[in-house]
Amino acid sequence: MSQPPAGSGAPGRGAGVPADPYAGWTAARLQQASVTELEAGRLPIEAQRRLAMQRGDGAFTSTMSVNELHSIRSVGFSPVGQVLGSCVYQIGYTGSWNCGYGGGWGGRGPGWTASPGWQPPAVGGGWGGGWLGPPAAVVEAPGLRQALYEARTRAMHRMRQECALLGGDGVVAVRLTVAPFPAGGLEFQAIGTAVRADGAVRPGQPFLSDLSGQEFATLLRAGWVPCALVLGIAAMIRHDDWATRSQTRSWSNQEVAGYTDLVQAVRGAARETLRQDCARHGGSTVVVRDISLQLGERVCNVTQDGHDHLAESMVIGTAIVPFEHAGGNAPPPPLPVLRL
Repeated sequence: MSQPPAGSGAPGRGAGVPADPYAGWTAARLQQASVTELEAGRLPIEAQRRLAMQRGDGAFTSTMSVNELHSIRSVGFSPVGQVLGSCVYQIGYTGSWNCGYGGGWGGRGPGWTASPGWQPPAVGGGWGGGWLGPPAAVVEAPGLRQALYEARTRAMHRMRQECALLGGDGVVAVRLTVAPFPAGGLEFQAIGTAVRADGAVRPGQPFLSDLSGQEFATLLRAGWVPCALVLGIAAMIRHDDWATRSQTRSWSNQEVAGYTDLVQAVRGAARETLRQDCARHGGSTVVVRDISLQLGERVCNVTQDGHDHLAESMVIGTAIVPFEHAGGNAPPPPLPVLRL
């Protein structure tokens, strides 16, 4: 049997719901068809069936509160349904097996990488008249960074596809989550509420925004519109050298300079990738909603009995662009209300 065209129908109740073209298909056949659809860049069969049922029923589900729904209606948008995107990803290769450190307690090893501007200490430095190896450098883990970015963007792309199939112009109140998948790997999920403009002016493609309904309405009243949900992701590794070990074990209150270098470097790299992502989507600026930092430890592959610290930083925000209201008449500002 030939496969029905993508998005051609779904089961449901009511006269407006078309007949299900996949009725009678076995679970194995539906699963294989879904794999084919995903490889072609489309949505899984079950997602297509669910969206067809939503279109036929004319009802919508939403992740928004009542106040949020009222806010988006006040600026000329109506909800059309809850949309989501999911991607299960196995991350095994970080792209940096070498932490960039080859020194040890007994001296410099082959291929070591020192921090920029570092110079060997004078004779007599270190413990016992000898130096303890070069300070470690912060190096990037490009494989891990790319995997984290690609998994989230795939989930967001599928959510945008669901919005388009429902006839929406964008998705508001997007939330990105990541959790261990029971069968292995990590599930990256994006969920939000698709909305459609009530007027004739429509964007070229659905926008994504993690702003709440009230924030979305405030943004439009201020003369800005969202264009994309943008990400800044960075992953970096630093070896625990003799300096970090001595500073973390000291009884004195002092800065652990190596860890400061690590978090500053990874946060700076995340902000730079956010800027690049905003420019790629044509945004003028970004309304940042969340900045996260995760730290982990692993056994070093270079030195014996050594450890590395792995830092991941992510910045999430909505890229926005200014616009002019028709005729130059902006909507009236909201009435200030004092809650009693």
